[in-house]
Amino acid sequence: MRFFLTAILLVMAGCGYVGDPQPPALNIPQQIPDLTATQRGDKLRLTFTLPKMTTEGLAIRKRGEVEIRVGLLPESGFDVNNWAPTARRIPIEPPEAGVALVEAPVGDFAGRQVFAVVRSAGPSGRWSPWSNVQFIRVVKAISQPAYLEAHSDPAGVRLTWRGDPALRYRIFRQAPKEEDFSLLGEAQGPAFLDDKAEFGQSYNYRVQAFQKVEDQEAESEVSGAVSLTPEDSFVPAIPSGINALIGVNTVELAWERNTEKDFRGYNVYRSPENSREPERIASLLDSPSYSDKMVEAGKTYRYFLTAVDQAGNESAKSPPTIVAIRQ
Repeated sequence: MRFFLTAILLVMAGCGYVGDPQPPALNIPQQIPDLTATQRGDKLRLTFTLPKMTTEGLAIRKRGEVEIRVGLLPESGFDVNNWAPTARRIPIEPPEAGVALVEAPVGDFAGRQVFAVVRSAGPSGRWSPWSNVQFIRVVKAISQPAYLEAHSDPAGVRLTWRGDPALRYRIFRQAPKEEDFSLLGEAQGPAFLDDKAEFGQSYNYRVQAFQKVEDQEAESEVSGAVSLTPEDSFVPAIPSGINALIGVNTVELAWERNTEKDFRGYNVYRSPENSREPERIASLLDSPSYSDKMVEAGKTYRYFLTAVDQAGNESAKSPPTIVAIRQ
């Protein structure tokens, strides 16, 4: 008898205890919590992340339909389950996973406040709860910026385009060795100066208009791209504020400092009073001053100054500063 009971226990231990039978999984996807809605041009852009898990904590291996509803707020109290079937259904090809982007025409929603929700189904057709409710006030479509142009500027690259001067604009730039565009800055009206651009480097630019709508934004389509390699062909400002002081066998010159970011130095030219062509007597001075020790008593001299930048561009000559040396 003891042997018989022992044998039964060994058989039970070898087979394992199965436990109580479990009902089949419902495979209902988790609720989508991150629906967002924006307006770009004449389209509504809806983005959301499809869930990876079911409400039972199981990984979703096969997806069913995705349903998006957009419509006006009803006059009576809002209940998403009663409202959704009456709202407009937006067609969508269900993506496999990740962040989904769906665009729908604004149509007759322009000038009105609309609401949007989304839900997804499992392979057996059981729906998740509706997502967070997203609302947006739709406005007249903002036109895409046109005729974007880029020009070299002494301070970098100057952009201009055709657009509404009352709107704000985002400027996107793709710099050398960058794989994609990134936000460079914003502008009020259709012009922008990229003062971070460097001469001799190639850049691509795009522009997008936008406007604030309550606590949201409406935006245009992004413009086409324009490319430019800015070149430094701009001469520095002519030196000004020149003063001359006669010393013992010297003429001391001083002037106001140039402020160009690519400034390199000053050239000093001199000519006797009767000479037509001035001669350069000093090159690429760092400081705005010069002491001319090669002067003779009884003679009159004319001095001219120029400024030079890092690219070698030289300004025009300053008006002559005339100095007469007494006997």
